Amino acid sequence: MAIPMGERTPLVKAVGLHKAFGGVDVLKNANLELLPGEIHGLVGENGAGKSTLAKLIGGVHVPRAGTIEVNGRAVHFHRPHDAIAQGIALIHQEPLTFPDLSVAENIFIGRQPYRHGRIDWEAMVREAAKTLESLGVKIDPRAKVRGLSIADRQMVEMAAALSQHAKILLMDETTAALTPSEVKRLFGVMRQLRDQGAALAFIGHRLEEIFEICDRITVLRDGEIVGERLTKETSISEILRLMVGRPMETLFARETRHEIGATALETRGLTREGQFSDINLRVRAGEVVGLAGLVGAGRTEVARAIFGIEKVDAGEVLVGGEAIENNRPREAMAKGVALVPEDRQHHGVLMPMSVWQNATLAIVDRLAKFGWRQDAAARDVARGEVNRLDVKLRDIGQPIRDLSGGNQQKVVLAKWLATKPKVMLLDEPTRGIDIGAKAEVHRLIAELAAAGMAVLMISSDLPEVLAMSDRILVMREGRIVAEFSRQEATVERVIAAATGQVLRE
Repeated sequence: MAIPMGERTPLVKAVGLHKAFGGVDVLKNANLELLPGEIHGLVGENGAGKSTLAKLIGGVHVPRAGTIEVNGRAVHFHRPHDAIAQGIALIHQEPLTFPDLSVAENIFIGRQPYRHGRIDWEAMVREAAKTLESLGVKIDPRAKVRGLSIADRQMVEMAAALSQHAKILLMDETTAALTPSEVKRLFGVMRQLRDQGAALAFIGHRLEEIFEICDRITVLRDGEIVGERLTKETSISEILRLMVGRPMETLFARETRHEIGATALETRGLTREGQFSDINLRVRAGEVVGLAGLVGAGRTEVARAIFGIEKVDAGEVLVGGEAIENNRPREAMAKGVALVPEDRQHHGVLMPMSVWQNATLAIVDRLAKFGWRQDAAARDVARGEVNRLDVKLRDIGQPIRDLSGGNQQKVVLAKWLATKPKVMLLDEPTRGIDIGAKAEVHRLIAELAAAGMAVLMISSDLPEVLAMSDRILVMREGRIVAEFSRQEATVERVIAAATGQVLRE
């Protein structure tokens, strides 16, 4: 239970914060108060300025204008160490830990206890264990961090912050890669810290999580704060309206009528030992087929096998009735198959490269003359694709790492659309992007199907699968165990098939 509002003095008060990158304003006149005993949600579309605001308070960035007060005193941060000295810790989506050091070493990195001129290892392990115990987590302080889950590595980061007496925690998309049980454990720790008087800021895309854990919600749009609400006095629909600045009914594409044509993609007996077995599926031109199932069911592996990344032990892949001979990505691309991978940052884009270089990676051979890439032609192609997908950017020459997650995903889509594919394999196409970008991706999928493309879409977002698919295939333990038409599919039926339960109707 949160400490009552009363006349609490903010632990952090930010006034008029402003930040620009490359001459473009990403945060304008932002005001925020973080109160003791409260979890404060920060929400907004990708690129709205949420992470920038957290990084200004956490000392990662220096504001161009504005002030930050901690416990009523003005502070000036030039690096994260300055913020932690004031009791502020930033917990990232991808934990910043040293994998080859132990848990205890990570907690006390740079602050190891000494005795007689040497590191007191026993004291460090003992103190680390005590801090972890205060969080209610069971992690061996002597264990190497490399073997820990993301959730446990986040707990190590939190333990490091608390060992430095942090009372203000900024949590940036910390649930994005966690399982439901790990999220539940994290929320338990957050409530415990809140009830002990800490102030927490929680950035997230999943509004159901925001409403579950947060006491207050601040909404950002286009770099500005557009609203603040007490969670108990608002609704998801109101927060969504504030986020996107338009009525909810305009967000999602209406039913797009499209003709279903001949079979464009088919697999026969596709098998890879230990991953999936006897996969027989068909996707027709103009059809969106959803591939549902629990994490670990083998869906991603099937998509990678169709594209030729994973080698198969048996079976074949046919595109337009013709087999892909050598089970290689180059042959799949030549037949008109494209794969938008699950992990865009590691498998979809090259982060240091520019937007135009990423957008044309899949057709670089077509843009070459006498073995040399024609940069002017590549830029023209990229410009056309990013305009088509309404990618928000300063310039196509900027590094793709500077874009928001949703805009990075659009560039990945642009890269593969530039190949003019007949079959599109989409693996978690809207993971980690906001509601507005998700709606745009949904509209694009509908348009591609209407134009005659065959789409196989893997998604763990069941409402997304039900909304977008003409047919749904369900995988469990490496096999396709059920098929539903759009009319037959329900949440209950799909979940029952994915978990092996008998559904009584």
